Amino acid sequence: MSSPVCTIDRTIINEHTIGDMDDLGLAVFAKLCGVNRGAFVLDPPDGKTYGCLSFPEVFSTNVGLEGNDTIPDSATFTTSFADGNITASQAVEVVDQYVSTVYKSSAEGASLNPFGCDVGGLATLTNCTSSTGTPSSLRKDKDIVKAVTLSGAFIPSWATGGERLTMEQVQEFYTKKDFEEMVKLGVNTIQIPVPCDAFYTSEGDMAVTITKLVNDAANVGLSAIIVLVKPEDMTDDGATEVVDEHLKAAASFAKSMPSVLALQLPSPNPSLLSSVRSESSKLPVLIPVNKGDLTNIGFPPDKHIFAALDTGATTAIGDIASSDSEGDRMKMFYHESITCIDRSPIEWLACYQDMPVYVTSGFDLAIDDCMNQDSEEWKDYGQCDRFEETVDSGWWKRHRQSLAGRQMFTYSKGLGWSYSGWKMYGDAEESSGDIDRPEKLLCLRDVASAGLMAPMEDTNELGTFCLNGPLGDFVMGDETFAPTATPVDCGYGWWNETIQNCSYWIPPQPTPSPTYKPTMPCPSCKEIGTTELSLSAAVGATIAL
Repeated sequence: MSSPVCTIDRTIINEHTIGDMDDLGLAVFAKLCGVNRGAFVLDPPDGKTYGCLSFPEVFSTNVGLEGNDTIPDSATFTTSFADGNITASQAVEVVDQYVSTVYKSSAEGASLNPFGCDVGGLATLTNCTSSTGTPSSLRKDKDIVKAVTLSGAFIPSWATGGERLTMEQVQEFYTKKDFEEMVKLGVNTIQIPVPCDAFYTSEGDMAVTITKLVNDAANVGLSAIIVLVKPEDMTDDGATEVVDEHLKAAASFAKSMPSVLALQLPSPNPSLLSSVRSESSKLPVLIPVNKGDLTNIGFPPDKHIFAALDTGATTAIGDIASSDSEGDRMKMFYHESITCIDRSPIEWLACYQDMPVYVTSGFDLAIDDCMNQDSEEWKDYGQCDRFEETVDSGWWKRHRQSLAGRQMFTYSKGLGWSYSGWKMYGDAEESSGDIDRPEKLLCLRDVASAGLMAPMEDTNELGTFCLNGPLGDFVMGDETFAPTATPVDCGYGWWNETIQNCSYWIPPQPTPSPTYKPTMPCPSCKEIGTTELSLSAAVGATIAL
């Protein structure tokens, strides 16, 4: 059986777009020059080891470059392309050869590395096969899932200020009009987080309300995904008999509702899947995982199980902390920069683990945890003190649009995604589109009204968001703030804040400087006689005339 191949995504990098890349060397070679300590080989081997400083000649001859036009290394490649010495088509083919060869050289470890095909979202895994026949879509129409989470409906959240709603309030919160607006926006599914025991008593108020919401949404064309939320006393390493009954009841409900696409387990415990399978052998089941646990998923072969990935990056200090305006902007730049990387683990899970990925949480425009600042567990690092600066800022609007586009493109490389929320409880419809508090960055209705979301029709066209890194204009200098120093131009390197100097993957040639002593002796006139001097003077005079 042939192995998976990592190759560039021609819908992003092609002869028409490669010239639009801001820095091809930084986007591709800075990513891969350090892989395998920088070494790669050909297959079959030719007795040589190559790297960024030494390209095989076949990279050039395969695209019609010979003699003095061959490309000896990555630095020459980038300069040759920039100077127009190689065509766009040739450049694309060279990059593709390089990416696939580096990946193939690390193929033995590729099956264990979710980020092995990471080129900032520019590369894709191909030649993947399924051992179980797992479908590549949760939907009958084969479209990706474009969902919005009904945050706060049955589980207290930021959308309700942490308050638990009554069932009457829930029905006032999410109405048929909301579902109709979702459809107009391009949403095709609602995601509903519920307690594990929500269906245990089928006649309970919560089960009745969930059924009404699912049916109301279905009447306007929306499917549903039910997310079971783990109770506080439930551990990940085992399920009690009570939880087993809860899961059976939830599975029975999901199986009975035609518009329910899948049921998400409360934890990645194989025994929980057994509870669901006792009720339905074919119900699609979502297994919750985060990026740190991708290689630890252990479930028996089952063509109807899928990964529910949490891509959230608003918990670690490095993700959220900032205490001045420039720090806020650099934090946004960071979140934009890391988003396209998530394409690699999404495709890796489907390719190597036979588990197509649905992004269940983490898709929103928040870059900190300010939506939770009223909770007792929240910690103040200064990250929420300047939100008003973002309200009418053109800079923040541009970069939020960039973050949204990068996320939508990347998360669409799997089964689909769910945006974190729809709206705030108690918000008037007239306030839609006013991003005047942190929570609204998690509300799809508001960010769409504010013009921050990219169109949902064809997410493949959003690949241009990952073609280049985010605009590095996080230094202060727009209509709101006075300019600061322009970033240092490091050529094919980048500015390293730690050492306050330029860093390079391939160091530039040193600037020539005078040596301590002359490299050649000074000429001596001892052996030159009068005749020679006279002849020299005559020749000089003739030339002067």
